[in-house]
Amino acid sequence: MAANILNLGQSALSAAQLGIATTGQNIANASTPGYSREVLIQSSAPSQLIGGVYLGLGVNANQVQRQYDQYIAQQVNSATTSKAQADSYLSQISGLNNIVADPTAGFTPTLQKFFTSIQNLAASPNGTAGAAARQAALSSAQSLVGTLNGLQNQVSQISTDVNGQIASTVTTINGYATQLAQLNDSIGKAQSTSNSSLPNDLLDQRDYLVTQLSKLTSVSVVGEGSQYNVFIGNGQPLVLGNQTNALQVVQSPTDPTRNEVAYQVKGKVIQIAENGLPGGTLGGLMDFRANMLTATQNSIGRVAVSIASAINQQQALGQDLNGATGTNLFSINSVVSTASGFNTGNAQINATITNVSALTTSDYSLQFSGGKYSVTRLSDGATTTPVANLPINFDGVSFQLSSTPVGAAPASGDQFLIRPTAAAAASISVAISDPNKLAVATPFSTSAPSINTGNGAITAGVINSPVASGSTSINGSIGPVTVDASYNSSSLAGVVSLTFASPANTISGFPAGANVAVTVGGVTTNYPSTAPLSTTIPYTSGATISFNGMSFSIKDNGTAPANGDTFKLGSTIPVATAKLTFNSATNTLSGFPTLPVPANVTVTNGATSTTYPGGTAVPYIAGASYSYNGVTFNLSGTPANGDVFNVGPNTTGTGDNRNALLMQKIQTQNGLAGGTTTIQGAFAQFVSLVGNKTNEVKATSASETSILKSATDTQQSISGVNLDEEASNLLKYQQSYQAAGKLMQIAGQLFATLLAIGQ
Repeated sequence: MAANILNLGQSALSAAQLGIATTGQNIANASTPGYSREVLIQSSAPSQLIGGVYLGLGVNANQVQRQYDQYIAQQVNSATTSKAQADSYLSQISGLNNIVADPTAGFTPTLQKFFTSIQNLAASPNGTAGAAARQAALSSAQSLVGTLNGLQNQVSQISTDVNGQIASTVTTINGYATQLAQLNDSIGKAQSTSNSSLPNDLLDQRDYLVTQLSKLTSVSVVGEGSQYNVFIGNGQPLVLGNQTNALQVVQSPTDPTRNEVAYQVKGKVIQIAENGLPGGTLGGLMDFRANMLTATQNSIGRVAVSIASAINQQQALGQDLNGATGTNLFSINSVVSTASGFNTGNAQINATITNVSALTTSDYSLQFSGGKYSVTRLSDGATTTPVANLPINFDGVSFQLSSTPVGAAPASGDQFLIRPTAAAAASISVAISDPNKLAVATPFSTSAPSINTGNGAITAGVINSPVASGSTSINGSIGPVTVDASYNSSSLAGVVSLTFASPANTISGFPAGANVAVTVGGVTTNYPSTAPLSTTIPYTSGATISFNGMSFSIKDNGTAPANGDTFKLGSTIPVATAKLTFNSATNTLSGFPTLPVPANVTVTNGATSTTYPGGTAVPYIAGASYSYNGVTFNLSGTPANGDVFNVGPNTTGTGDNRNALLMQKIQTQNGLAGGTTTIQGAFAQFVSLVGNKTNEVKATSASETSILKSATDTQQSISGVNLDEEASNLLKYQQSYQAAGKLMQIAGQLFATLLAIGQ
């Protein structure tokens, strides 16, 4: 019996020692990250039948068990991933918001100062005050350019920082992957040599690493025996047992300024899609870059393109102080087009902006597959209908094959990234340094001689287009020409004469190498050509014909033009001299010019417009507007027979501010977003977008913080160390230890008594 009591005391003493050690371990690691509270699991030893009575044989210390809930841990990891993504996004967009929303040194006040300087120039176009106003306008243009350059440079720096953070994050992910693989190996070996005992410290380290990895990207864990197989993103394996599939940072095949993430399979580098690694710091960086940084670069660039295009086009319709036609005030780089590094063909894409109003803030991908081309808007995935030939006109951009290298062709599967406005704000500059080259005046003038006996009057008029159009066809007429941002006056070095052929019903005579687009009922058909050849197109009355940045229509009066009828295009400037003479008997005007092209005159009275062939007399209507060869003016009053109205070049331009007034109006013109907003309005919408997104992400971050705290609190209620509880446990085990010692002391005394009896 004494021996049994001694064994009971020994087992109790051993269990108490283990309990004190376990409690001490908990107390020592109360502040250790990732540590899970340990509990000694005890069970009663099997009893033994002695003298007809079952007597207990003490206690078994089965294991030291860590308090860990896999389901709760997954909730913590998921919440950690979401919060880290929101925090990463918020960190980036907060800096961006501070850049674009500066109310004093930002874009909006600089734009206002520029147009104020144009207004002042219109008020004082000449003389000493005019010289000062010209210099002030040029200086404000420089300030505007500097602001746009500065904005783009700051955004580019954010892009560079994002690249660096992506690289750093990938390095950290790979480091965690290596440690997880090593722990998998160590845990497997430990469990294989310790029967059912678990290496709690190694398990804690592994689970803590998974949580740390969750801060960087979304993580899913699949257990396999004692091993963790770790997958990230949308299922990319990172750790399989004791093996790792390391990530690597590569340069984007279509955008050298971007870092992308890839992995290797059998020596082949496979790029992971930008949305293929959601969650965590890495997902936040990718999301910010794809959905906000790109839009920011393009939004600022679109504003720069709009300013340069509108001001330059108006400059081209004006006359400077030297009497010369205005030249570009701003210089700006062309569209950025990059062939994918994976392309097997040698073609290049030449993209040009044709309609600034239709520009979006997206990048585009052009694909060639199965012998057909298509363009995808990357912001929303909208794709054009595949066509066999370029160009494709989409969102104000014309996508066409580059003429170099000669004979180049794409291979099936080739892709190209086109960024219409990404580089615009960084490249915009002031193209003139001489203030006298600001085209304040309009290069044509009108007058009603004082010798006229009637009271007819003619307005100063405006130039509507740099391209004049006209024809002497009786049945057909060519409408006014509109030009887009891709128009270059060099394409009209001479007169372009288009000839109608019957019965073929075609039009020919386009410049060699010009790609002609014909739009009928909203459907555009391309007719490409390669110099020295020129194309011939089918004739459809009223169809819109476009080439070299010019668009116009040729239509008939129900009867097709005669075979050989010509329709001509030429430069509006210099404006041809004309003496318009009034004939009271017929109530008509004659004398409209025949050069550079026979003037088709359009008379607009209210909402009614009528076009008259070149060389014919035109009815006089008081108050109506008269348009021909790119110019428009109004006639009013009652002229007398033989009265004349003179139209011709502006020989001096002194005191003329008409073009400056038109330039000033650009500020309030709805020239962006499909003609729905102004330049300033478009920028304000963008600033509002950034501000609203910043507030949205702040709210998301706060919400995710709350969710993570709740999940962490739940986890800590299970796995965390409570020092008060441990102090209580320590006292309990101390008392157990003392009691076990007393039990063993009694057993010893019993032995001593028995030995004494035996003596």
